[in-house]
Amino acid sequence: MVTLADAILAINPDAVFEYEDIDRIHWRKKTKPINKEEILSKYKELKDLEKEKIALEKANRKGFFGKIISFLDYNKIYLYQYRQGIATFSIVISLVFVLTENFHKVRYTILTDPYGTEFVYDRFTGKIKKKINY
Repeated sequence: MVTLADAILAINPDAVFEYEDIDRIHWRKKTKPINKEEILSKYKELKDLEKEKIALEKANRKGFFGKIISFLDYNKIYLYQYRQGIATFSIVISLVFVLTENFHKVRYTILTDPYGTEFVYDRFTGKIKKKINY
């Protein structure tokens, strides 16, 4: 947080003073007094710089995906070492989703004999049952 002392020291780094507010500044050790308007303009300038700095820090903060990407970038050696396992795991997961969504299509097949009778073939058990239509 910027104070009046910061503004005074920005104008004159060697200034020695005490103050209660802008109207009651006591200059010590033969320090040349600084004009009130000059102090206030420097104070406003420093406040604006502080606001810009805070806005820049806020804009540069990483979001959720930025944190994930920086974590992965930091640990890229470990990811590289286990790349084959990660690829295999992702393939197995995608296969599990495909099989659970299409389980009935994978397990059962409809067969038709020359007379038009339909049968259901269970690939897992190897059994054939007559199809029942409702």
